[in-house]
Amino acid sequence: MTARIIGYILVFLGSTYLFFMYDGQIWTGFLILELLYPICSCLFLRHTGRQVSVRFGRFPAMAERGKRFSGTLILKNHSRLWSVRYVLRAQVRNGFSGQPAPGIEKNGSAPGTAAFPSRRGFFRRKAKAALRIKYAPSELSPFEEQKLDVELDSAYAGTVEYRLDALVLYDMLGIFCRTIPLGERRAIGIMPPFELMPLEITRRTREFLADADEYSTEKKGDDPSEIYQIREYRPPDSIHSIHWKLSAKEDSLMVKENSLPMGCVVLLWIRLPLADASSAGFNRLLEQAASLSITLLEEKCIHMAAWFEEKSGRVIKWRVSTAEEVYEWIWRLLSTEPFQNEELEKTCYEEAFRGVNFSSIVVLNADGTLTVNGGTQELLQL
Repeated sequence: MTARIIGYILVFLGSTYLFFMYDGQIWTGFLILELLYPICSCLFLRHTGRQVSVRFGRFPAMAERGKRFSGTLILKNHSRLWSVRYVLRAQVRNGFSGQPAPGIEKNGSAPGTAAFPSRRGFFRRKAKAALRIKYAPSELSPFEEQKLDVELDSAYAGTVEYRLDALVLYDMLGIFCRTIPLGERRAIGIMPPFELMPLEITRRTREFLADADEYSTEKKGDDPSEIYQIREYRPPDSIHSIHWKLSAKEDSLMVKENSLPMGCVVLLWIRLPLADASSAGFNRLLEQAASLSITLLEEKCIHMAAWFEEKSGRVIKWRVSTAEEVYEWIWRLLSTEPFQNEELEKTCYEEAFRGVNFSSIVVLNADGTLTVNGGTQELLQL
Protein backbone atom coordinates (compact mmCIF):
# COMPACT_ATOMS: atom_id res chain seq x y z
CA MET A 1 0.00 0.00 0.00
CA THR A 2 2.90 2.37 0.73
CA ALA A 3 4.15 2.14 -2.86
CA ARG A 4 0.67 2.92 -4.21
CA ILE A 5 0.30 5.97 -1.94
CA ILE A 6 3.76 7.25 -2.99
CA GLY A 7 2.71 6.81 -6.61
CA TYR A 8 -0.49 8.75 -5.94
CA ILE A 9 1.46 11.59 -4.29
CA LEU A 10 3.86 11.76 -7.25
CA VAL A 11 0.94 11.95 -9.69
CA PHE A 12 -0.65 14.67 -7.54
CA LEU A 13 2.59 16.68 -7.46
CA GLY A 14 2.92 16.30 -11.22
CA SER A 15 -0.61 17.56 -11.77
CA THR A 16 0.07 20.51 -9.45
CA TYR A 17 3.19 21.38 -11.45
CA LEU A 18 1.28 21.24 -14.73
CA PHE A 19 -1.54 23.33 -13.22
CA PHE A 20 0.87 26.20 -12.48
CA MET A 21 2.93 25.83 -15.64
CA TYR A 22 0.12 25.66 -18.19
CA ASP A 23 -3.11 27.51 -18.50
CA GLY A 24 -6.06 25.24 -19.12
CA GLN A 25 -9.22 24.01 -17.43
CA ILE A 26 -8.28 20.37 -17.96
CA TRP A 27 -5.42 20.61 -15.46
CA THR A 28 -7.74 22.28 -12.96
CA GLY A 29 -10.20 19.41 -13.37
CA PHE A 30 -7.49 16.80 -12.89
CA LEU A 31 -6.27 18.53 -9.74
CA ILE A 32 -9.79 18.73 -8.26
CA LEU A 33 -10.41 15.05 -8.99
CA GLU A 34 -7.13 14.04 -7.36
CA LEU A 35 -7.98 16.12 -4.28
CA LEU A 36 -11.45 14.58 -4.01
CA TYR A 37 -10.34 10.99 -4.68
CA PRO A 38 -9.06 10.22 -1.12
CA ILE A 39 -12.37 11.46 0.32
CA CYS A 40 -14.42 9.37 -2.11
CA SER A 41 -12.16 6.38 -1.48
CA CYS A 42 -12.63 6.71 2.28
CA LEU A 43 -16.42 6.84 1.93
CA PHE A 44 -16.39 3.90 -0.48
CA LEU A 45 -14.24 1.71 1.80
CA ARG A 46 -16.34 2.61 4.83
CA HIS A 47 -19.51 1.56 3.00
CA THR A 48 -18.14 -1.67 1.51
CA GLY A 49 -16.59 -2.62 4.84
CA ARG A 50 -20.12 -2.95 6.19
CA GLN A 51 -21.37 -4.86 3.16
CA VAL A 52 -18.80 -7.65 2.82
CA SER A 53 -18.89 -10.64 5.18
CA VAL A 54 -16.66 -13.69 5.64
CA ARG A 55 -17.70 -16.88 7.42
CA PHE A 56 -16.77 -20.53 7.67
CA GLY A 57 -18.76 -22.94 5.59
CA ARG A 58 -18.20 -26.66 5.80
CA PHE A 59 -15.11 -27.26 7.93
CA PRO A 60 -14.11 -30.62 9.47
CA ALA A 61 -13.90 -31.04 13.23
CA MET A 62 -11.61 -34.07 12.91
CA ALA A 63 -9.04 -35.39 10.46
CA GLU A 64 -6.38 -38.10 10.34
CA ARG A 65 -2.68 -37.37 10.56
CA GLY A 66 -0.96 -37.31 7.19
CA LYS A 67 -4.20 -37.20 5.21
CA ARG A 68 -5.56 -34.16 3.43
CA PHE A 69 -8.70 -32.48 4.68
CA SER A 70 -10.63 -29.61 3.18
CA GLY A 71 -12.91 -26.83 4.30
CA THR A 72 -14.86 -23.97 2.76
CA LEU A 73 -14.83 -20.21 3.35
CA ILE A 74 -17.82 -18.16 2.20
CA LEU A 75 -17.48 -14.49 1.23
CA LYS A 76 -20.52 -12.39 0.32
CA ASN A 77 -21.00 -8.87 -0.98
CA HIS A 78 -24.35 -7.63 0.35
CA SER A 79 -24.21 -4.40 -1.67
CA ARG A 80 -26.39 -4.27 -4.79
CA LEU A 81 -24.44 -1.38 -6.35
CA TRP A 82 -20.70 -1.77 -5.85
CA SER A 83 -18.13 -4.39 -6.72
CA VAL A 84 -15.19 -4.70 -4.35
CA ARG A 85 -11.66 -6.09 -4.67
CA TYR A 86 -10.26 -7.96 -1.70
CA VAL A 87 -7.39 -10.00 -0.30
CA LEU A 88 -8.04 -12.56 2.45
CA ARG A 89 -5.39 -13.31 5.07
CA ALA A 90 -5.37 -16.36 7.34
CA GLN A 91 -2.97 -18.54 9.27
CA VAL A 92 -2.68 -22.09 10.56
CA ARG A 93 -1.00 -22.98 13.86
CA ASN A 94 -0.61 -25.92 16.19
CA GLY A 95 -3.21 -25.77 18.96
CA PHE A 96 -0.96 -27.48 21.53
CA SER A 97 2.24 -25.47 21.27
CA GLY A 98 0.83 -22.27 19.73
CA GLN A 99 3.58 -22.44 17.08
CA PRO A 100 2.93 -22.55 13.31
CA ALA A 101 1.70 -26.06 12.57
CA PRO A 102 4.48 -28.14 10.94
CA GLY A 103 3.93 -30.32 7.93
CA ILE A 104 1.02 -28.36 6.48
CA GLU A 105 1.28 -28.55 2.74
CA LYS A 106 -0.83 -29.09 -0.31
CA ASN A 107 -0.42 -32.28 -2.25
CA GLY A 108 2.19 -31.89 -4.96
CA SER A 109 4.15 -29.00 -3.45
CA ALA A 110 7.92 -29.25 -3.23
CA PRO A 111 9.62 -30.19 0.07
CA GLY A 112 10.19 -27.22 2.35
CA THR A 113 7.40 -25.16 0.78
CA ALA A 114 3.69 -24.88 1.27
CA ALA A 115 1.05 -24.04 -1.28
CA PHE A 116 -2.40 -22.76 -0.43
CA PRO A 117 -5.20 -22.67 -2.99
CA SER A 118 -6.89 -19.47 -4.10
CA ARG A 119 -9.08 -18.42 -6.96
CA ARG A 120 -6.13 -17.36 -9.08
CA GLY A 121 -3.27 -19.69 -8.33
CA PHE A 122 -1.01 -20.15 -5.34
CA PHE A 123 1.19 -18.12 -3.05
CA ARG A 124 4.31 -20.09 -2.06
CA ARG A 125 6.51 -19.39 0.91
CA LYS A 126 9.32 -21.22 2.62
CA ALA A 127 8.36 -23.55 5.45
CA LYS A 128 9.52 -21.10 8.12
CA ALA A 129 6.56 -18.81 7.38
CA ALA A 130 4.46 -21.14 5.26
CA LEU A 131 1.45 -21.03 7.52
CA ARG A 132 0.63 -17.38 7.02
CA ILE A 133 -1.78 -17.60 4.12
CA LYS A 134 -2.47 -14.71 1.75
CA TYR A 135 -5.05 -15.50 -0.90
CA ALA A 136 -4.59 -13.92 -4.32
CA PRO A 137 -6.62 -10.74 -4.95
CA SER A 138 -10.11 -11.33 -6.25
CA GLU A 139 -13.31 -9.38 -6.77
CA LEU A 140 -16.86 -9.64 -5.46
CA SER A 141 -19.58 -8.45 -7.79
CA PRO A 142 -22.72 -6.81 -6.38
CA PHE A 143 -24.66 -9.30 -4.24
CA GLU A 144 -22.27 -12.12 -5.16
CA GLU A 145 -21.34 -15.04 -2.91
CA GLN A 146 -18.01 -16.80 -3.40
CA LYS A 147 -16.72 -20.05 -1.91
CA LEU A 148 -13.02 -20.60 -1.29
CA ASP A 149 -11.84 -24.19 -0.83
CA VAL A 150 -9.04 -24.79 1.68
CA GLU A 151 -7.01 -28.03 1.48
CA LEU A 152 -4.58 -28.86 4.27
CA ASP A 153 -2.86 -31.78 5.90
CA SER A 154 -0.78 -32.15 9.05
CA ALA A 155 2.33 -34.19 9.73
CA TYR A 156 1.62 -34.08 13.50
CA ALA A 157 -1.32 -35.33 15.52
CA GLY A 158 -2.94 -32.88 17.89
CA THR A 159 -5.03 -29.82 17.18
CA VAL A 160 -4.66 -27.55 14.17
CA GLU A 161 -6.20 -24.10 14.39
CA TYR A 162 -7.21 -22.30 11.20
CA ARG A 163 -7.75 -18.59 11.87
CA LEU A 164 -9.04 -15.83 9.62
CA ASP A 165 -6.77 -12.86 10.31
CA ALA A 166 -8.09 -10.04 8.16
CA LEU A 167 -10.00 -9.05 5.05
CA VAL A 168 -8.30 -6.29 3.03
CA LEU A 169 -10.65 -4.23 0.82
CA TYR A 170 -9.41 -1.97 -1.98
CA ASP A 171 -10.95 1.10 -3.54
CA MET A 172 -11.92 1.46 -7.21
CA LEU A 173 -8.38 2.08 -8.46
CA GLY A 174 -6.63 -0.11 -5.89
CA ILE A 175 -4.69 2.81 -4.39
CA PHE A 176 -6.12 2.89 -0.88
CA CYS A 177 -7.27 -0.06 1.19
CA ARG A 178 -9.02 -0.88 4.43
CA THR A 179 -8.05 -3.81 6.66
CA ILE A 180 -10.92 -5.42 8.58
CA PRO A 181 -9.78 -7.68 11.47
CA LEU A 182 -11.66 -10.97 11.59
CA GLY A 183 -10.28 -13.30 14.27
CA GLU A 184 -12.78 -16.11 13.61
CA ARG A 185 -11.21 -19.54 13.95
CA ARG A 186 -11.83 -23.26 13.67
CA ALA A 187 -10.01 -26.04 15.51
CA ILE A 188 -9.45 -29.36 13.73
CA GLY A 189 -8.52 -32.40 15.81
CA ILE A 190 -5.82 -34.47 14.08
CA MET A 191 -6.13 -38.05 15.28
CA PRO A 192 -3.03 -40.28 15.55
CA PRO A 193 -2.90 -43.76 13.99
CA PHE A 194 -4.32 -46.56 16.15
CA GLU A 195 -1.93 -49.47 15.64
CA LEU A 196 -1.22 -52.55 17.73
CA MET A 197 2.19 -52.53 19.43
CA PRO A 198 4.39 -55.28 20.96
CA LEU A 199 3.13 -55.82 24.51
CA GLU A 200 3.25 -58.67 27.02
CA ILE A 201 0.56 -58.91 29.69
CA THR A 202 2.01 -60.82 32.63
CA ARG A 203 0.14 -63.25 34.85
CA ARG A 204 0.34 -60.74 37.71
CA THR A 205 -1.68 -58.22 35.70
CA ARG A 206 -4.20 -60.75 34.40
CA GLU A 207 -4.96 -62.00 37.91
CA PHE A 208 -4.90 -58.57 39.56
CA LEU A 209 -8.05 -57.67 41.51
CA ALA A 210 -8.89 -54.08 40.64
CA ASP A 211 -10.42 -51.71 43.19
CA ALA A 212 -13.95 -50.62 42.33
CA ASP A 213 -14.82 -48.28 45.20
CA GLU A 214 -14.58 -45.18 42.99
CA TYR A 215 -17.08 -44.11 40.33
CA SER A 216 -16.76 -41.93 37.27
CA THR A 217 -17.75 -38.26 37.45
CA GLU A 218 -17.56 -37.93 33.65
CA LYS A 219 -20.08 -40.48 32.38
CA LYS A 220 -22.85 -42.83 33.48
CA GLY A 221 -22.60 -46.61 33.69
CA ASP A 222 -24.55 -49.70 34.65
CA ASP A 223 -23.81 -50.13 38.36
CA PRO A 224 -27.11 -49.70 40.28
CA SER A 225 -25.34 -49.55 43.64
CA GLU A 226 -24.36 -45.91 43.04
CA ILE A 227 -26.36 -43.07 41.46
CA TYR A 228 -24.54 -41.01 38.81
CA GLN A 229 -27.18 -38.26 38.49
CA ILE A 230 -30.91 -37.60 38.69
CA ARG A 231 -32.62 -35.82 35.82
CA GLU A 232 -36.05 -35.32 34.28
CA TYR A 233 -37.70 -38.22 32.47
CA ARG A 234 -37.16 -38.32 28.68
CA PRO A 235 -38.60 -40.97 26.36
CA PRO A 236 -37.55 -43.76 25.88
CA ASP A 237 -36.25 -43.98 29.49
CA SER A 238 -37.09 -47.23 31.24
CA ILE A 239 -39.89 -47.10 33.81
CA HIS A 240 -37.61 -49.07 36.15
CA SER A 241 -35.23 -46.07 36.30
CA ILE A 242 -37.84 -43.67 37.69
CA HIS A 243 -37.08 -42.28 41.16
CA TRP A 244 -40.62 -42.47 42.57
CA LYS A 245 -40.04 -40.68 45.87
CA LEU A 246 -38.32 -37.71 44.26
CA SER A 247 -40.88 -37.68 41.44
CA ALA A 248 -43.70 -37.32 43.98
CA LYS A 249 -41.82 -34.51 45.72
CA GLU A 250 -41.02 -32.59 42.49
CA ASP A 251 -44.43 -33.29 40.94
CA SER A 252 -42.74 -34.51 37.74
CA LEU A 253 -41.12 -37.76 36.66
CA MET A 254 -37.43 -37.96 37.66
CA VAL A 255 -35.00 -40.63 36.46
CA LYS A 256 -31.88 -41.91 38.19
CA GLU A 257 -28.83 -42.88 36.14
CA ASN A 258 -26.42 -45.55 37.38
CA SER A 259 -22.73 -44.92 37.93
CA LEU A 260 -19.72 -46.33 36.14
CA PRO A 261 -17.24 -48.14 38.42
CA MET A 262 -13.65 -47.04 37.87
CA GLY A 263 -11.90 -50.26 38.85
CA CYS A 264 -9.00 -50.77 36.42
CA VAL A 265 -5.86 -52.90 36.26
CA VAL A 266 -3.47 -50.54 34.40
CA LEU A 267 -3.14 -46.77 34.68
CA LEU A 268 -1.96 -44.66 31.74
CA TRP A 269 -0.80 -41.41 33.33
CA ILE A 270 -0.31 -38.60 30.80
CA ARG A 271 2.14 -35.83 31.78
CA LEU A 272 2.18 -32.56 29.86
CA PRO A 273 4.41 -30.06 31.70
CA LEU A 274 4.92 -26.85 29.76
CA ALA A 275 8.71 -27.08 30.13
CA ASP A 276 8.80 -30.28 28.03
CA ALA A 277 5.97 -29.45 25.65
CA SER A 278 6.52 -29.45 21.90
CA SER A 279 4.47 -30.34 18.84
CA ALA A 280 6.76 -33.25 17.96
CA GLY A 281 6.74 -34.59 21.52
CA PHE A 282 2.95 -34.34 21.81
CA ASN A 283 2.64 -36.15 18.47
CA ARG A 284 4.78 -39.06 19.78
CA LEU A 285 2.81 -39.09 23.04
CA LEU A 286 -0.50 -39.35 21.17
CA GLU A 287 0.86 -42.14 18.98
CA GLN A 288 2.02 -44.12 22.01
CA ALA A 289 -1.18 -43.47 23.97
CA ALA A 290 -3.48 -44.51 21.11
CA SER A 291 -1.47 -47.63 20.24
CA LEU A 292 -1.02 -48.70 23.87
CA SER A 293 -4.68 -48.21 24.72
CA ILE A 294 -5.98 -50.13 21.70
CA THR A 295 -3.45 -52.93 22.37
CA LEU A 296 -4.50 -53.23 26.02
CA LEU A 297 -8.10 -53.47 24.87
CA GLU A 298 -7.16 -56.17 22.38
CA GLU A 299 -5.62 -58.08 25.30
CA LYS A 300 -8.93 -57.75 27.25
CA CYS A 301 -7.24 -55.49 29.79
CA ILE A 302 -9.53 -52.80 31.21
CA HIS A 303 -7.42 -49.74 31.95
CA MET A 304 -7.66 -46.11 32.96
CA ALA A 305 -6.27 -43.05 31.18
CA ALA A 306 -5.75 -39.96 33.33
CA TRP A 307 -4.05 -36.57 33.16
CA PHE A 308 -3.90 -33.32 35.09
CA GLU A 309 -5.92 -30.38 33.80
CA GLU A 310 -4.57 -27.13 35.22
CA LYS A 311 -7.52 -25.03 34.03
CA SER A 312 -9.99 -26.92 36.22
CA GLY A 313 -7.42 -27.90 38.86
CA ARG A 314 -8.32 -31.59 38.79
CA VAL A 315 -7.36 -34.95 37.35
CA ILE A 316 -9.36 -36.15 34.34
CA LYS A 317 -10.03 -39.91 34.54
CA TRP A 318 -11.24 -42.10 31.71
CA ARG A 319 -12.08 -45.77 32.17
CA VAL A 320 -11.45 -47.68 28.93
CA SER A 321 -13.25 -50.93 28.28
CA THR A 322 -14.45 -50.55 24.65
CA ALA A 323 -12.92 -49.41 21.36
CA GLU A 324 -15.29 -46.45 21.32
CA GLU A 325 -13.91 -45.27 24.66
CA VAL A 326 -10.35 -45.39 23.26
CA TYR A 327 -11.31 -42.90 20.55
CA GLU A 328 -13.26 -40.80 23.08
CA TRP A 329 -10.41 -40.27 25.51
CA ILE A 330 -7.83 -39.64 22.77
CA TRP A 331 -10.21 -37.05 21.29
CA ARG A 332 -10.56 -35.44 24.72
CA LEU A 333 -6.79 -35.42 25.14
CA LEU A 334 -6.29 -33.50 21.87
CA SER A 335 -7.67 -30.31 23.42
CA THR A 336 -5.58 -30.54 26.61
CA GLU A 337 -3.19 -27.68 27.34
CA PRO A 338 0.23 -28.10 28.99
CA PHE A 339 0.41 -27.19 32.66
CA GLN A 340 2.90 -24.96 34.47
CA ASN A 341 2.41 -25.84 38.15
CA GLU A 342 4.09 -29.23 38.59
CA GLU A 343 3.64 -29.17 42.37
CA LEU A 344 -0.13 -28.84 41.94
CA GLU A 345 -0.08 -31.71 39.46
CA LYS A 346 1.72 -33.93 41.98
CA THR A 347 -0.74 -33.00 44.74
CA CYS A 348 -3.79 -33.65 42.56
CA TYR A 349 -2.36 -36.99 41.42
CA GLU A 350 -1.84 -38.13 45.01
CA GLU A 351 -5.36 -37.07 46.03
CA ALA A 352 -6.99 -38.62 42.95
CA PHE A 353 -5.38 -42.05 43.45
CA ARG A 354 -4.99 -42.22 47.23
CA GLY A 355 -5.77 -45.79 48.29
CA VAL A 356 -6.15 -46.99 44.69
CA ASN A 357 -3.88 -49.79 43.49
CA PHE A 358 -2.91 -50.73 39.95
CA SER A 359 -0.97 -53.66 38.59
CA SER A 360 1.11 -51.30 36.43
CA ILE A 361 1.41 -47.55 36.03
CA VAL A 362 2.57 -46.39 32.60
CA VAL A 363 3.71 -42.75 32.45
CA LEU A 364 3.64 -41.09 29.02
CA ASN A 365 5.64 -37.86 29.02
CA ALA A 366 5.26 -34.73 26.89
CA ASP A 367 8.65 -35.34 25.23
CA GLY A 368 7.46 -38.70 23.89
CA THR A 369 9.25 -40.92 26.41
CA LEU A 370 7.53 -43.74 28.31
CA THR A 371 8.18 -45.40 31.67
CA VAL A 372 6.57 -48.42 33.35
CA ASN A 373 6.45 -48.44 37.15
CA GLY A 374 9.25 -45.88 37.22
CA GLY A 375 11.62 -47.65 34.80
CA THR A 376 12.15 -47.95 31.06
CA GLN A 377 11.59 -51.14 29.07
CA GLU A 378 12.59 -52.14 25.56
CA LEU A 379 9.68 -54.58 25.32
CA LEU A 380 6.69 -53.48 27.32
CA GLN A 381 5.66 -55.92 30.07
CA LEU A 382 2.68 -55.01 32.24
